[in-house]
Amino acid sequence: MDQVEEIKSKIDIVSLIGEYVTLARAGRNFKANCPFHQERTPSFMVSPELSIWKCFGCGLGGDAISFIQKQEGLEFYEALKMLADRVGVKLERVEDSNVSYKEKLVETNRLASEFYKFILLNHNFGKNALDYLLTTRGLKLATIKEFGLGFAPDVPQALYGFLTKKKSLKPFDLEKAGLVVAVRGSYIDRFRGRVIFPLTDARGAVVGLAGRILPGKDSERLAKYINSPETEVYHKSKLLYGFHLTRKKIKEQGLVVIVEGELDAISSWQVGVKNVVAIKGSAFTEDQVRLLTRITSEAVLALDSDIAGNLAARRGIETAQNLGLNIKVARLGKYKDPDEAARSDADFYKNAINEAISIWDFLIDSVFSKYRKIGGREKSLISKEIVPILGSIADEIVRAHYIKVVAQKLDVSMEVVIKEVEKKERAKGVKSELIEDTHIGIPAKSREELLEREVFSLGTRIDPNSLLVSSVSNLFQTPLWTKILFYLKKYLNTNKKFTLSGFAKSLPKELLDGFSLAVFTEEESAGEDKLLREFNGTKKELKLLRIKRQEVELIKQIALYEKKGEKIKLRKVKEKFNNLARKRASLEEE
Repeated sequence: MDQVEEIKSKIDIVSLIGEYVTLARAGRNFKANCPFHQERTPSFMVSPELSIWKCFGCGLGGDAISFIQKQEGLEFYEALKMLADRVGVKLERVEDSNVSYKEKLVETNRLASEFYKFILLNHNFGKNALDYLLTTRGLKLATIKEFGLGFAPDVPQALYGFLTKKKSLKPFDLEKAGLVVAVRGSYIDRFRGRVIFPLTDARGAVVGLAGRILPGKDSERLAKYINSPETEVYHKSKLLYGFHLTRKKIKEQGLVVIVEGELDAISSWQVGVKNVVAIKGSAFTEDQVRLLTRITSEAVLALDSDIAGNLAARRGIETAQNLGLNIKVARLGKYKDPDEAARSDADFYKNAINEAISIWDFLIDSVFSKYRKIGGREKSLISKEIVPILGSIADEIVRAHYIKVVAQKLDVSMEVVIKEVEKKERAKGVKSELIEDTHIGIPAKSREELLEREVFSLGTRIDPNSLLVSSVSNLFQTPLWTKILFYLKKYLNTNKKFTLSGFAKSLPKELLDGFSLAVFTEEESAGEDKLLREFNGTKKELKLLRIKRQEVELIKQIALYEKKGEKIKLRKVKEKFNNLARKRASLEEE
């Protein structure tokens, strides 16, 4: 067994995928909403026996490795390494320049993070920064350690010297990772004099750093925050700060609290809001939304910016709603941000999250709150802001509700508001439509193939040997299932006990996809009596289909012989047709 097969054999695919989506048992399989496309009816299936997954909505499928590749955006070797670490397999080195370079970037960032962490917690250079975090920001030492915070001393080459001399890294690699900046033929550390926040991906790998300037004489002229530049491993639009620590709580609670900065997330976490993530800025990206919709459908925004007036934020919210993330907004009252609210009044902050209001209520209320009285001029100004908001509501029922709300607030008819929304959409060339549900539909080339697959699926659950009885085996006539039946006979001749996984391994790769469909067909647990009834019923349905097709061919022959006047042939064909008709009638009666 090679290392790939060893890792796959040790992975519990249900447990693995269950960390990303909520799986529900469906007979011998598990099902969920697909994490890779938007849907409301589950079409994503997982087979623990075959250790494979398949989505019948978008068509994607594979094993544990391909799932992690797709889910985490990793190369094959990176996904393999992640799973190897999970099951305790020491992976042999594979030379791949692209993978090796990404690994080098991650390792370089990790070493930098560890260096800055040491400075903060164990060195004189970090005393002021540690005091600032503990006293001014109110963080506990355990919280600081949990999030791996550090401090970059205000020394030009502190990190550069450590990594090049102590760790033998090349200056070029440090520059590529965004840790140092080239200046007049030399290099200086990028994050000098800043508290360091390691930026990790969903796996917890350090892919970049963020640095916050300490309050002081230079804090006014320098940017408060700086981040690592975009690299092969760090992409600002894909990262959710704290996600690797809080993902489990988000999934458990079915809700994510979204804040805007690292300290907002850390302070929230410290007071017990552990289902929190932070985004960079107030604009939500599609990648971030997709990451969250894999484990929850509910979100509360606790942002310190003007969401109502921020077009980028509103576009992100529209994207989130369209991708199935229902958004509410926490009103923070007198507090300027979640960090201040959490530190000043944790109970108030938690209540604000629990009592969050719909994003559409929030946006509409925000517009109306700007005006003390509503006259003709004010109605015109409000219309300019409100109409685009109403137009961005994808669900027609929800949109109709808020059109009614706005009409009442403006004291105008609903028809007037509807006309304004439609006029705006025509100007944009947008047609309002509900997002259609994606329903599970297992593809088959024909009804005949689908029935053969069902007979095979039921037969393997009752007794695989029952499929080899001539009255049953003769029912299989499509190329795919006649081939699979051939390999079943071969497998049963050499194995005393039938197992799905064992049989699957005996099949040629080109037949495995077709066979897996039979495994995923069954969705409900059933007793032996019910299985037998379904098995016999499906066999009869398949026989009936074959008879009907034979009848169609015989009708063509009857017409031909009548036309040619060939009475003897005509009589024989009619006799055959009548016999089939009697069989069909008998089957239909049953």
